[in-house]
Amino acid sequence: MDSKELTKNIGTALRNLRKGRQLTLDQLAEMTEVSKPMLGQIERGETNPTVVTLWKIANGLNVPFSIFLDSPKRHVTVMKGKDHPRISDENGDYTIRNILSIRQPHPTDAFHVRLLANSKHASHAHGSFVTEGIWITKGQLHLELDDQIYLLENGDSIHFVADMNHTYHNKIEQDCEFIVVLTYISSEQIDY
Repeated sequence: MDSKELTKNIGTALRNLRKGRQLTLDQLAEMTEVSKPMLGQIERGETNPTVVTLWKIANGLNVPFSIFLDSPKRHVTVMKGKDHPRISDENGDYTIRNILSIRQPHPTDAFHVRLLANSKHASHAHGSFVTEGIWITKGQLHLELDDQIYLLENGDSIHFVADMNHTYHNKIEQDCEFIVVLTYISSEQIDY
């Protein structure tokens, strides 16, 4: 999917969600902490939002992040690697590629992430009842969760409840690549 098509799909998904919930742009802006003009530009397909902006919208609407990257619904979905939707942060240091989205029985997203050498990406809490798993496939990652820092190297993995801000740091001269799996479950389904 090229960037124009992705931008259009994101806008259509946002507009459908907003209208389906009978929200005004003002109400959506309040829920997501994204400005009304920015939301309007996204809905009209005039701008490709950043990862951070999409997370704010997904959290405010309490929907999986990948809902904005999904293709039309089918019973069987095959997506060729070249067609996986990609989105980057403002600087291009952090790029995610949606590689898998499952909706039943628990919405689950899998992303391939590339964090360039000597860069970092701060991620806001993903909302209540979202779990995140990370598997390092290349390089080294320092993951900051609240006040704790975890050093993860090629082949290492970590799993946590993503209800806190977290930061991905790549402190070496090599790009870091990892798989992120997000699972969205309701409070009734959690068994601590």
